[in-house]
Amino acid sequence: MRKAAVVCFFVAMSLSVLRAQFGSFGDFPVEITADGNTRFEGGVAIAEDNVQIHYGEYSIYCDYAEYNPETRDVLLVGNIRVYTPKQVLTGQRSLFNLESKQMRALELSGSNDPLFFHAFNFRAMSQREFRVRDSLFTTDDNSQPDYHVKARSMRIYAEDRVVISNSTVYIGQTPIFWFPYLFANINNTGFQFLPGYDSRWGAYLLTAYSFPVVPGVTATAKLEYRNKFGPSIGLDLDMHYGKDNRSYGKLRSDYVFETTDVSSVNAPGEPAETRTTSRYRVSFQQRLFLTDDIYATADINVLSDVDFLEDFYPAEFRVDPQPDNVLAVTKWNEFYTLNLIGRWQVNDFQDVTERLPEFVADFKQLEFFGTPVNYDGETGLANLRRTFSNNPSSGEVNYPDYGAVRFDTYHQWSLPKTLFGWLSLTPRVGIRGTYYSESGSFMNQPDGATTPDPINGQPTVIESGAGTTPLNDPSSVLNNKGAVFRVVANYGIEASTKFSKAYEKIQSKWLGLDGVRHVVQPYVNYSGVNNFGPSPSDIYQFDRVVESTQLLPLDFPQFTAVDSIDTWNIVRIGARQSLQTRRDNRTLQWFTLDTFMDINMDNPYSDAPTSNVFNVIGFNPVPWARLRMETQLPVGSQGFTECNTWFSFMPTRDWSLNIGHRYIEGNPNFANNSQLNFYSYFRINDHWAFSFYEQYEFNSQILQYQRYLIHRDLSSWVASIGTEIRDNQGGDREIGVLFVMTLKNAPQITLPLAFSQTTSPMAPSGQ
Repeated sequence: MRKAAVVCFFVAMSLSVLRAQFGSFGDFPVEITADGNTRFEGGVAIAEDNVQIHYGEYSIYCDYAEYNPETRDVLLVGNIRVYTPKQVLTGQRSLFNLESKQMRALELSGSNDPLFFHAFNFRAMSQREFRVRDSLFTTDDNSQPDYHVKARSMRIYAEDRVVISNSTVYIGQTPIFWFPYLFANINNTGFQFLPGYDSRWGAYLLTAYSFPVVPGVTATAKLEYRNKFGPSIGLDLDMHYGKDNRSYGKLRSDYVFETTDVSSVNAPGEPAETRTTSRYRVSFQQRLFLTDDIYATADINVLSDVDFLEDFYPAEFRVDPQPDNVLAVTKWNEFYTLNLIGRWQVNDFQDVTERLPEFVADFKQLEFFGTPVNYDGETGLANLRRTFSNNPSSGEVNYPDYGAVRFDTYHQWSLPKTLFGWLSLTPRVGIRGTYYSESGSFMNQPDGATTPDPINGQPTVIESGAGTTPLNDPSSVLNNKGAVFRVVANYGIEASTKFSKAYEKIQSKWLGLDGVRHVVQPYVNYSGVNNFGPSPSDIYQFDRVVESTQLLPLDFPQFTAVDSIDTWNIVRIGARQSLQTRRDNRTLQWFTLDTFMDINMDNPYSDAPTSNVFNVIGFNPVPWARLRMETQLPVGSQGFTECNTWFSFMPTRDWSLNIGHRYIEGNPNFANNSQLNFYSYFRINDHWAFSFYEQYEFNSQILQYQRYLIHRDLSSWVASIGTEIRDNQGGDREIGVLFVMTLKNAPQITLPLAFSQTTSPMAPSGQ
């Protein structure tokens, strides 16, 4: 199991407490007072009877104390209590040197949520080396804890490693595990054991062992077996190094032999998955600080096929289904940021905009030569190439790649002003120049021609006729046009004001109201752009507009689709409203509403005269109820409807529920969808509880996901057992059995005897 990892976690927690109490003892003046006799003997200050020692935010109380100013030794004896802003530490005898930071202590006890510990003998050889004898650790605050760990001796090297000799894990007073010797990093180490069953994998056994390689580097060797896929091996590395351990790296590698022939699990309309006899992934992420203000980052992900993550690591796939491949070096300070970026198509089944390389200088908003005018800007030089997937099943096999060298420079000036004491105005004007060494346009084919459908790869008849595609959407025909230079000017003004009125007579204990203040902030943002060069349909699209249900940014440099910029005149109007009340000596946002829309005098990305009307609602009347809603409704005959709602409610201490609903209809780029997510947790009594999570799609009338768990409170631990069912809307149905042990006071420590791609069995899926 992970008992060894649990022991090391306890050690790490105790170490953080001890360093917090004694690490900076000598950094403040020492003040000693006492109710009893205080005197000097041989140059040593002695205090007796309710001795009080204060230094900084720390206070120490004991029965007897000695302080030698010459040797900087402090001796504390009898009923020692150390109070810090966060913890309390107790002991019977301690000797500490303010100069060398060495310390000895007897009967040392303390806590640091969620850990409680006791050590008979503690020695701090320095701020980085500690030696402990006869210690006890637990997270149970009972006088007779349900479980604890005893260690005969330990050597702790701060933020590095721990050597534990003769340690035992107890359930109650019964020993269940004995470790004669453990050597581990402070980070997660030890043996992991994960058996289970899933309808997609079949019976499986996932094992891993984590161990230190050198200080700051932990390795994890993995050996896994899935009945329907066969065996796999892997090696992971976690690294922390450099000044204050600011630099870090993470390597993940897996190789799956896949000796068993299995059937695919396909989503609706998804083509057959790629199958190979040997499948693998290698991923590496790193941030390396070269100096205090220069750092390098890496994100490299090599995959054998498009389905690897979905098949073997579905939790990672749901978060990042298209992992990137980027190297970058960044230089930053308070005035500017310099970036050198490289990006490649490492996996040929992914669509990638390659940057080989790109250099960008970003100047943050600052005063323009001491005037009230603010300046910000951005300049970049890039060798760009858009490479399409060569996977025949994607429907993009006929799309030709294209590339160009792009030089782009942008400069903007703004003048924030307040008029009449209530009107905020910010006019702005900017200029952009962009050079492309190559340009071109994708062409529609004549009526009746066919092209592969991007979803299922089947031939689709083209009905649009000849001509360039909108926003240079890719097709099988590319027309090259040579170098171009484009000049773009932007201008605009943002105005806002604020009104408020208080209603002190509104009082409601049930709704949590102690007076109400209504705040209204209307605002308007006009944005104009004049494109003096070619339209986006004649420019290669690298940084381009991507279809979304949300409004595009109107301001620069927030609008990052450089190659899609075209002439526009758009006004965004709206009003923010809030109802505020007093609670716990502070102002609480009881209700908030932000309503806004765009008036499209000229919008190259929409033919509608106006956008949808957006409403963002937040309602938090009491701590046990919370609502958030985001809606957009069409104006007139054009537009679409979207409504996303989240509601959490805990009417009693034994019952809580979370409801979420996502709805979209009438959007040409996204399928109609109405999905309900429902999670509820019910505490039956002090020992038993029940929870379930369901996800239902109304359009297809399919219960997509179900999870049911029974929870048993074991005092310090919670045991959860249940099942989960996934329906892939026409694909195969997946069934899994769950069994999870969770430490109540430290839920990050679990016995992983479960198949679940969620982070916690106590929370809704994906949270």
